Amino acid sequence: TVISGVEYVKMFRRQGYTLSVVLVCLLTLLWEIHGVWPDKTWFPAVGAVGVLMISLWELIQSRRHPTRFSPTENWALTVAGGTYLGLGGAYLIALRAAPDGFWWTLSALVAVWVSDSAAYFVGRRYGRHKMAPSISPGKSWEGYAAQVASGPLAGLLMAWLGRLIYGQAATLTYGGGAILGLVLSVLCPAGDFLVSMMKREVAVKDTSGLIPGHGGMLDRIDSLLWAGIIGYVLAQWLR
Repeated sequence: TVISGVEYVKMFRRQGYTLSVVLVCLLTLLWEIHGVWPDKTWFPAVGAVGVLMISLWELIQSRRHPTRFSPTENWALTVAGGTYLGLGGAYLIALRAAPDGFWWTLSALVAVWVSDSAAYFVGRRYGRHKMAPSISPGKSWEGYAAQVASGPLAGLLMAWLGRLIYGQAATLTYGGGAILGLVLSVLCPAGDFLVSMMKREVAVKDTSGLIPGHGGMLDRIDSLLWAGIIGYVLAQWLR
C-alpha cells in the first residue's frame, strides 16, 4: 500500500497536482496501525489529528505559493488517497488477524485472482459488449459474466481444501465459500474500475512500470483493497 501510495502521488503530479508522498503514505500507515491494534481507544483522536495536519500543510503551502494549482483538490486527493489505501490495508490485516484468518484471507485472495483471470481470458476471446468504455475499454460484460460465475466456484474450492486440511476446525463452510466468492466477484471489479478512472484522468496506461508487463503495484492490488473490506465483513457474518 505504501508503494501504491507513491504511485498514486506520482500519477496525479502528471496533472499538475503537488500531493505530498509523505502525507499520503503516513495517513495510509495510520489506518493500518489501527488494523494491527483495533482495540486502541486513542486511534480516532490520532486519525482526526492526522487529517488536521494534512489540512494545515495545505494551508501553509497555499500561503507560500498563492498561485499553486488547485489547492482544495490537492487537499482532497491527499486525504482520499491515504484513507482509501489505508482502509483496504487495515481490513486485510484485520481479516488475517481474525480466527482462522489465514484461510479466510487466502480464500478471499484466491477468489479475486481466479475470477479476475476468468474475466481476462473470456473477455479477450469472447468480449463484444463493453461495460464502461469511457473508463476501462478492455472490460466486457462477457468477461464480467465469467468473473461472477467463477467466483463462487473458487470459494467452494477453498472451502473444500479448508475441510481437507483443517477438518472440522475449518470455519469456512461450503455455503460460506460460495457466498464469499460470489460477493467478491460481483463487487471487487469496482476497485479495478476506480483505479482505471484515475489513470484515464491523468492519461496513463499503468500506475507505474514497477512490474514489467503488469504495470504498477496499485494495478495489482486495486481489487484486493475491496477484498479486504468485503472479506472482513462477510467473515463476521458467515463464520
